[in-house]
Amino acid sequence: MQISQLDYNNYVGVIGIGRIKRGKVKPNQQVTIIDSEGKTRNGKVGKVLTHLGLERIESDVAEAGDIIAITGLGELNISDTICDPQNVEALPALSVDEPTVSMFFNVNTSPFCGKEGKFVTSRQILDRLNKELVHNVALRVEETEDADAFRVSGRGELHLSVLIENMRREGFEMAVSRPKVIFREIDGRKQEPFENVTLDVEEQHQGSVMQALGERKGDLKNMNPDGKGRVRLDYVIPSRGLIGFRSEFMTMTSGTGLLYSTFSHYDDVRPGEVASVTTAY
Repeated sequence: MQISQLDYNNYVGVIGIGRIKRGKVKPNQQVTIIDSEGKTRNGKVGKVLTHLGLERIESDVAEAGDIIAITGLGELNISDTICDPQNVEALPALSVDEPTVSMFFNVNTSPFCGKEGKFVTSRQILDRLNKELVHNVALRVEETEDADAFRVSGRGELHLSVLIENMRREGFEMAVSRPKVIFREIDGRKQEPFENVTLDVEEQHQGSVMQALGERKGDLKNMNPDGKGRVRLDYVIPSRGLIGFRSEFMTMTSGTGLLYSTFSHYDDVRPGEVASVTTAY
């Protein structure tokens, strides 16, 4: 079994989630953990949890093909392999993409501070962000010269917005800056992240969507009509061009459009401004 996702619980600690490739696993079973560098250590499985709908339930045994969560193994990382001590074999290592977008989380200094949240201090915000790092492996948190501001980097606008919404629901109150892409200096050239974007829209919205993506410096790579009134568009677009686009896209397609994006590569910064940088949404 290879760890592909992490969770955390205040009572049992780190929870490893993954799919069993071969064999079986039971509670209290002795196992060997192999990390991405090939180092091994022994451990004992606590609980074996399977999924029933949206709930996790304890199981007496899990077999190959099951997606399970296990506790009791201490500190785990993405890509760790859990195997039988009598048959130690590491699965091919998984890689986690580096962050491409960053924001600043600041203490709320407005006159309305404390009106809607109960956790408002910099220490409370930092503790919550550090707790998130335990299982949110693509997240990065940096302290700044300002004790009331923290630079938080993630895998995109949506990644950070989910974190912000979760913290808001938990009672945290803070101010956040607008998202900015993370540029890199590679071989003396300034480069920015690009993403592969796939859109599925009705043909009547195709023109407006293509115009909007063109203004955001997107390159159309493929267009495939399905013959039933919808068309699939494949684009490569700078990450900064996607900032603010999702809400505009939903309005443009009256909620009927589908959008999916993944990190592609870093390339030279394209000259000129993009719509998302010059227009507020």
